[in-house]
Amino acid sequence: MSFADTIRVWSNLNCTLSSLNSFGQDKLNGVSTGDAVTNLFGNMANGIVRNEIAYDMQIHGNPMGNVINSYAGYGNPVSNAIGTMGLMTACTPWVYFNCYPMIGCCGYPMMGYSMPMMGIPMFSVYGFC
Repeated sequence: MSFADTIRVWSNLNCTLSSLNSFGQDKLNGVSTGDAVTNLFGNMANGIVRNEIAYDMQIHGNPMGNVINSYAGYGNPVSNAIGTMGLMTACTPWVYFNCYPMIGCCGYPMMGYSMPMMGIPMFSVYGFC
């Protein structure tokens, strides 16, 4: 099993457990069973689709999808929004220009670069680096 396959399996397990945790919290907060089940399957579907996108990025040499999913988490609307928007911007060509702050027009840094040396991903103007 390759590294990308292993990450996909563990991420799908993480997605499922986080979604089940949110389901339990919904039930404790008095959400109806139908709405809680709808949220459960919506959260799981979002996470599984995000994991497939990250897997496809990983097998083509770009680990950014796994970084975004690790940062965003799973199982709730906030995580779903951050992860989905991060993956949508990471799949654009701008992310490659944005991740290297010293490369730009005539040697000047690009506007909105992130700081990869801090060890955490950050939002930037054109993408998620």
